Amino acid sequence: MKRKMLSALLCATLAASAMLTGCGNGGGSNTDAAPDNAQSKPQDTETASTEETDEEKQGAEDFSDITLVFAQDLGTDETANSVTNEILQAYQEKTGITIQFENQPTDYRTWLTTQFTAKQGPDVYSGILYDMSSDYEAGYLYNFAELYEQESAYDPGKPWKDTLPESISERMYLTDSDVPGYPSSTSVVRIFYNKSLFDAAGASIPTTWVEFMDACAKLKEAGITPFGFPNASKDDLSWLWFNNSICSQLNGDMTKTLDVSGNGYAELNEIVKGFDDGSLDFTSDRMKQSYELMKEFSQYWTSDYNGLDQASAIDMFIRGEVAMVQAMSTNLTSIAANVGDSFEYGVIPIPVITTETSEYAMGQSVILGGQPDIIYGVNKALESDSAKLAAAIDFAQYMSSPEVQTKYMEAINRIPLATSTELPERLAGFIITEDSLRVPYYTGINGELRDFFCRGGQLYLEGSYSTDEFAQYVQESFSTVLEKIKIENDWNAENNYGL
Repeated sequence: MKRKMLSALLCATLAASAMLTGCGNGGGSNTDAAPDNAQSKPQDTETASTEETDEEKQGAEDFSDITLVFAQDLGTDETANSVTNEILQAYQEKTGITIQFENQPTDYRTWLTTQFTAKQGPDVYSGILYDMSSDYEAGYLYNFAELYEQESAYDPGKPWKDTLPESISERMYLTDSDVPGYPSSTSVVRIFYNKSLFDAAGASIPTTWVEFMDACAKLKEAGITPFGFPNASKDDLSWLWFNNSICSQLNGDMTKTLDVSGNGYAELNEIVKGFDDGSLDFTSDRMKQSYELMKEFSQYWTSDYNGLDQASAIDMFIRGEVAMVQAMSTNLTSIAANVGDSFEYGVIPIPVITTETSEYAMGQSVILGGQPDIIYGVNKALESDSAKLAAAIDFAQYMSSPEVQTKYMEAINRIPLATSTELPERLAGFIITEDSLRVPYYTGINGELRDFFCRGGQLYLEGSYSTDEFAQYVQESFSTVLEKIKIENDWNAENNYGL
């Protein structure tokens, strides 16, 4: 096969890359994870040092005429953009590769789609799993499956797939032989809580949903607003995040029912199939119970929740006006800087729903965030240029290396995925202990569905819909959106939805 022959060629090129980069550990702050190298062995001979330098120079010459177009969505975050430019500069100096950085702060996905449609897609780019999976299916991305079985030049010692947590590694396999890229980090979602306000109200930090409701009640009785819940638009996310977790905690056997491929997750075409055959029914008692739990929870939010945005909710928490808010690990820098010594705070996952609350409870919380959301992929078109493909793979491995992951962790609190990195104490609460999001009910479909769900949720929470009416609304919204998705992908029962 052409791909197998190319893989053999790449192995030789990547071996040269490994010598060139000194295994990717230079400059990294995670020294405990770094293997011994020439710098840590002063007894090594000058000859050995000279040989290593010659290898580095030779590798750099191999890549010196190559330019790679790299695209990443960093928005307008100045810190993220600054640290990325520093990383790219270091890589260019290390390898001789020229990196043309395309940061699209407005509509990244539209730009990417336009570029690929015009056959001008970037050589390397990053995205979330849903988008990268779609791009792979569209034929835009190089298959990383064989690379996963090899060592990375920047995290050697075991196959690349084994440098990831098992839950993340298994998520990256679309099938047993299809992998759209390599994930480097994630932004874990947590509930931030004000310990001082909890203590004032005599409330305990909850671990179960019953304890969570009890803490909210005690805070409210003490005249403290329990939760700053932003629900102004789909971009405020808390409504999506909480419903994803609660529905998933009441999953029962839904994952097994929907998961045709057997990878432990429900992909989009599997969701479409399950909806069509009636396995996925948003008017079921189980689903309606999840909505009722959210309605009960809403009595503890600020009264203006349907007009509150995420930034304002976080600001309210920082000022001590609410006892809790939901935010990502990347918000930690701002929260820590602004709270200072005003009060003590901590973070918890969404509490576990137990059978004390629902007969459908599986007894485990479900992660929000924690999915591989910074995935580096390589343009499949580079298969026709083996030297450039090797350079692109080297760059993708560098950008997802422990060294680079650590830099992002230190700068903007992205949670690294490489198993050789260690989280500092300030991020200890972001260690993932929950189950994965195996059925992305509301975040894994498309923007139109999120619009429907958020608008309907606002009406439900304010009393315009009963629970039965809201469940029917969600069912009809899914029907509308999934019909379009079936047409776009030519999925139907006759072709088994492309499975």
